[in-house]
Amino acid sequence: MNVWKLTAAGNLVKGEEDIPFEEGKRRIRVTKVFVNREDAALSRGKRKVKYPIVLGRFATGVISDEGSALFPRGARVLLHSYLPAEDTGTQKRTFAEPDFRILGRTCDGFLRDFVYAREEEITLLPDSVNDEKALLLYCLALAQATVDALDAKRGEHIAVIGGDILGLFVSRLLIYRQAAPILIDSRKDRLDFARARGVYYTSPTDAGLMDLVGTVTGGRLADGAVFVTDSGEQDISLAVKVCAPDRHIALCGLGEDTLPLDLADVIKKRLTVHGVSDGTENLEMAINLVANKSIDLSAFRFLTFPTDRTAAVFKELAEYPDRPVDEICIINML
Repeated sequence: MNVWKLTAAGNLVKGEEDIPFEEGKRRIRVTKVFVNREDAALSRGKRKVKYPIVLGRFATGVISDEGSALFPRGARVLLHSYLPAEDTGTQKRTFAEPDFRILGRTCDGFLRDFVYAREEEITLLPDSVNDEKALLLYCLALAQATVDALDAKRGEHIAVIGGDILGLFVSRLLIYRQAAPILIDSRKDRLDFARARGVYYTSPTDAGLMDLVGTVTGGRLADGAVFVTDSGEQDISLAVKVCAPDRHIALCGLGEDTLPLDLADVIKKRLTVHGVSDGTENLEMAINLVANKSIDLSAFRFLTFPTDRTAAVFKELAEYPDRPVDEICIINML
């Protein structure tokens, strides 16, 4: 089968290799792979990784073996991006190791023709959710996990720092809960896009930010805050600054950039900080939100590229990471 491996920083190569049969797993033909900003950073050597590695964190596929009652042959599925860490019982593990694997990051991902996966590692897709929209389900599920961590309630004002896809989804889910997000970002195009999608309160990261937050909240500051860790050049201290005392802050994202958070300010305000990096348990909820059109994905532009453009897509994303928030780059594996 065809496989795309990162053998060194900036060197993404196509090769061929056999795929051994794995007992107890479904054979899946990969159909589409979502390539995002974090994947591009990984491909250019901006993240530490063990080479060689197959990239591709988010993907859809179809069951290509005989299937089962739950997953029949030809069924469309979403491949899970986060899996429990393997434990052979023979190798000593350290406390520094994570308790989960990230496909395309800490182990081989989905930029290949076929994969084997257990049925608990895939989610069936309904006809009402096409492959393109399905590729955003993990971001939506992570946004749901973030909102759940804050336990945002009706009428509360929640500051969201970072207006990328994840920040936009968090804002929309807060509105769905009848809370009031205040989306904060350094990029005007992101704020314009969010306002057009129904996010009423937005603010640039300038000198007028605190005045706007004070006006919106009646001088009380925000009832909670979210910081999207991989949304570009955003200031994490703003999450603490705009948040009222004795509230909750959620740090959510897929990236691994160092976060220079001053804990002294967190302690002074007696804030509770939540780290959110996986929303797998919310995938079914995310599917329902999209299928019922509670979350509208029609504004996104799904840009699909053939496999012979794979290396070029990664290169372009790495060189120009601040692309429009509505652009979703997809590799068509068929």
